[in-house]
Amino acid sequence: MSENGMIQKVDLYQIWEQEEFRQILPFKEYIFDMLIHLDIVSEQRRYDTKTGSRLPIENFFVPCMLTQRNDTDFLKQECTPERTLSLAFVFKGTIIPPALPNRLICACLSMWTLKEYQGRKLMFSGIVGLSFDKEHDIVVCVEGHKILLYLVHKRSKGLIIPDIATSVRDCLFVTLERISEFYQSSIHCKTSSKLPFLTEYSCSKLNCFTSEKKLVSETEECLCKHGENIKNNWRIWNKKKEQKQCDANCQGLSEDALSQIPSNTELLRLSVNCETRMLHDLALHLGMEEMVWSDMVENYPTNTQMVKFLTLMHLKENDEITFTELNNGLREMEITPHTLCVVRQRKQVKSSILDDILDCIPSDEIVDRLAPLIGKIVFQLGIELGLSVEEIESIKEKWDRDLTAQNKEVLFTWRKDRTVKPTIRVLEQAFVNIGKGARCLKEVLKDVDPNTLKAVEIVTDRIRENENRIIQDIQTSQILDHMMTNLVISVDDRRRIEQHAGQDDQNKALLDIVIKMREPAYSVFVDGLRNYGYEDIANDLKCDFSPSPVSAETKGLSDWNVPLYKVRLQKNYLKVITDIQHDSIVDHLITRDVVSVDDGKKIESGKTPQEKNRTLMDMLLRKNEQGFNEFLKALQKDSIYADLADQIEKTEVTSTDMATLYKCLK
Repeated sequence: MSENGMIQKVDLYQIWEQEEFRQILPFKEYIFDMLIHLDIVSEQRRYDTKTGSRLPIENFFVPCMLTQRNDTDFLKQECTPERTLSLAFVFKGTIIPPALPNRLICACLSMWTLKEYQGRKLMFSGIVGLSFDKEHDIVVCVEGHKILLYLVHKRSKGLIIPDIATSVRDCLFVTLERISEFYQSSIHCKTSSKLPFLTEYSCSKLNCFTSEKKLVSETEECLCKHGENIKNNWRIWNKKKEQKQCDANCQGLSEDALSQIPSNTELLRLSVNCETRMLHDLALHLGMEEMVWSDMVENYPTNTQMVKFLTLMHLKENDEITFTELNNGLREMEITPHTLCVVRQRKQVKSSILDDILDCIPSDEIVDRLAPLIGKIVFQLGIELGLSVEEIESIKEKWDRDLTAQNKEVLFTWRKDRTVKPTIRVLEQAFVNIGKGARCLKEVLKDVDPNTLKAVEIVTDRIRENENRIIQDIQTSQILDHMMTNLVISVDDRRRIEQHAGQDDQNKALLDIVIKMREPAYSVFVDGLRNYGYEDIANDLKCDFSPSPVSAETKGLSDWNVPLYKVRLQKNYLKVITDIQHDSIVDHLITRDVVSVDDGKKIESGKTPQEKNRTLMDMLLRKNEQGFNEFLKALQKDSIYADLADQIEKTEVTSTDMATLYKCLK
């Protein structure tokens, strides 16, 4: 918490469980609410940009924990006039109440990814840096009675996409508006229809601001004291949603933007929005040979979009063309240079997917269901999601004839990169940008529960945060015993984990399975860590949600394709491996042809009694019911194990037990 000031309620309650704080535990909810009321803890509030309604609160920000001032050179080196647009929310008082920027920063952290600069997270007292995507960064900075918003492009502010600028401005405006209303109500102020802040827009100097009131007039010019027309910047921050074409007064790309080499994503946008013949003629005009074009057409006879994109990529890689050369080529061919303006446009998404879902990272299950529906756009999708050409070509080569596998690996590769949070919203925008549309995504998500999806994300993030400690520190045998007994992994899962020679690799395999299986596997795994000596890690992994493993209430035992005897045997896994001496039992099983003599030797090769019993259980869980019955008979023959045999035989099996094990076996 000391690094970024963020905390979840469960973390604070965990602190209060210490002996020194036990007396306040009965009043924990009231005390927590009081901390919020006094602005000691700030809610990470988010608002639906379509309805303005509040979204569920997950994280909290503790401003007093974040006292370090910004000592990086990020603002100086990155927020330069050549790359940055700026506006300010100016409050009418001489100073902003601390609750407002604190809550705004919380909201920003929930909407966008905290940026790292030179190995440090850009979160300091009064300033936060965030990544919108791989080209655009956001900086929110509190100075006196102003909240400054900077939108920074990786290469040139002339390439800032107005739709992005407008959406960022709208998000912060709506959030700040709602926070202001809440703050006024909490201090019993009479709610006013007037906002407590005004919006002002900066010129390229970044320290000269003009009020919005002056800019909303119909005049085409509004000059600042430096003689700049601020109206141009204002239009970028306030693009009309229905606007698809350039403004009548659009001058095309700026000089600085024209000097840049187009990114792969910008070339993709250009190829999607240009006719095939026009791009063919432009490429030849810029020096590409007809044979190169013909080869591309021959390689992709049914995919003209691919031909157009690869044509532009050829010009970039072989001739290092800039926007200037593309612009000059279009002019010489008497084609409007506004054709290039499409690289600064983003198609509007009319989404019917809930904001709660859009802000989540797609789970493995969503990726698995989505991949077969994407079709033959793996290259375009990969480029739009920020993968390199080399990465996509490697994926296509790896899965040469398996289109679904190609799409799946593109999505997994994109999802691994957390430079920008890989949300479903980003994926939806990518589908729309490349002309696919988001219907396939909507179809996959129609039955998805936002709470379950958020739980998956929390689980994955907690494991990622503690991955190195888990991989390096834990021994898995007893934890796997615990998970087997609780039915959250199968005997095959255990074998897949233990087939790895090194403990580190076994731990990695276990984490992969826990992430894939989700609840209740995660909670059982955390309990196992706590039970077997890894309480510190268990505390760090603890999550504040109630597991709902499988909806089994509507099914009876006979509806699950899982034999009852296997459930009974596995629920007693830990008891069997710790309590029995295997020798006489194995002898009995050999005489009844349940296991072979070679199986007996394999069991005997274990180094400890527990290892030998684990091998025996591994075999029994793969046998039919006759093998199970013979095992019970072997136990019953020895008076020491008669009670254990009776316990196994009478073990209660619920629909939830069946559903949990079925989830592992399917």
